[in-house]
Amino acid sequence: MEMLLRQRVRLAGLAALGGIVALLLIMQSIFAEVVSSEKWVNHSHQVRTTAVLALNHILSAESSQRLYLLVRGPEARDHFQGYRDDATNQLLALSTLVSDNPDQTRRVSTLTALANARLDALQVLMQTPAGTPPDSITVERGESLMAEVREQVAVIDGTEQALLVQRQGRVATLRLLFVAGSVVICLVAGGLVWRLSSGAMTEADRESRMRQQLQEMLDEKGRLLREINHRVGNGLSMIGTLLQLQTHDTKDPQAERALAEARTRVLAINEVHKRMLQAETVDEVEFGALLPAFCREVAAEYGALDRVQVTSTPVLLPVETGVALALILNEMLTPTLRRSDQLSSPVTLGLTVVDNRLSCVIDDPSGQLPADMGAARLAGIGMTVVQALCRQIGAEMAFDKAGTQFYISVTVPKARKVRAA
Repeated sequence: MEMLLRQRVRLAGLAALGGIVALLLIMQSIFAEVVSSEKWVNHSHQVRTTAVLALNHILSAESSQRLYLLVRGPEARDHFQGYRDDATNQLLALSTLVSDNPDQTRRVSTLTALANARLDALQVLMQTPAGTPPDSITVERGESLMAEVREQVAVIDGTEQALLVQRQGRVATLRLLFVAGSVVICLVAGGLVWRLSSGAMTEADRESRMRQQLQEMLDEKGRLLREINHRVGNGLSMIGTLLQLQTHDTKDPQAERALAEARTRVLAINEVHKRMLQAETVDEVEFGALLPAFCREVAAEYGALDRVQVTSTPVLLPVETGVALALILNEMLTPTLRRSDQLSSPVTLGLTVVDNRLSCVIDDPSGQLPADMGAARLAGIGMTVVQALCRQIGAEMAFDKAGTQFYISVTVPKARKVRAA
């Protein structure tokens, strides 16, 4: 269900993004139309302005012609010619501007013909001798031509005025659409951003809550596991105390020895649990630091407190491996400590770790260790326990034929050396 919801949210986001892209494309088209329409608006203004300029130049040429007829000065004639040239240029420009509109092109052609005829008539009058009265027919014809020029300019201007209104209306409409589209894009983009950010925040909050719940569950499980181990340790201590009391109450030497051996086994397991409870993790034990305390406990049980000397390398081992090694070493130390006295040579125990290979060596110069496997079996059920534990952790063991040394080696893939503080 959650996966389907995420897919729907993703599809909705993609659809919104596609809508924004489509709107942007539409907005680009509208913007291009606005620019094009504004160009046509400017074009209409240019047509109107050019037509008015052409008319003004023709009127200025008329004024210069009248001045020349009055004073017959060369400056008036030059002014006339200049205004005529300007009018011709404006008419040419006007013809170019309206080339896209056949109707206007036809009107401009008519206007050009009328303007040239009017200007020619003015020039003819200027060529009459001084004092000669102007021909009334020519004057009337000139006035008629000028009226037609004004009318044609008015028609051209009126047509462009109508086009200008249309084009300005189109520009206004397109601008309104552009503004509306921009607002829509902003709203959609803002909604999409809000939706995505809200979804991201919701997802982040959900993941944070899940991580917090998982952490709380892990902490609770760790606490429960520590509590269980603590209770196991208390139970082992109680069993050891009961075995000790039973040992003091027993008169049979053989039973007393069996109870003492059982107590040392319980002490070995209990020492591992105590170290495990002191560690930061519940699945590892610092075996190098455990050995000296454990050996003192076993030696004290047989009244040989100062006889065991331990040299060890700090190393973290899995709890199962640590328990098995502690029991094995207990079974090997028990026979030599039980038969020792104050004059016996010290027993040394060394632990070394090379890569992931852990090795332990018990050295008893007095020769109280078993000389071989057969002799070890004759010592009691302890060797049966040792063999079972060796098979459990995949350890290899060996005896010195003189009964002075016991060697055990085990590969521990998860062994980790403890860094020095």
